[in-house]
Amino acid sequence: MTEAAHNAIDLIRKGELIECSAEAYLSEIRDAIIRYASDCANSNDAIRMRIALAEVSRLDNKHGYGASAESADKPI
Repeated sequence: MTEAAHNAIDLIRKGELIECSAEAYLSEIRDAIIRYASDCANSNDAIRMRIALAEVSRLDNKHGYGASAESADKPI
């Protein structure tokens, strides 16, 4: 795990928001947070898992990962 990913996980454990560049988030931090959420689920720590996944969702929206909010409102 890179130092940036390790620092991001530490921030989640402290209950703080992660501030990072889109490049760092998409290249390493996002995957590390999802692995952390999976580890929390495996150890029956649903609260930390949900916090981690909420942070992934927040950062996905912030850095434009996946479908945008505009396209979600448009019919297919």
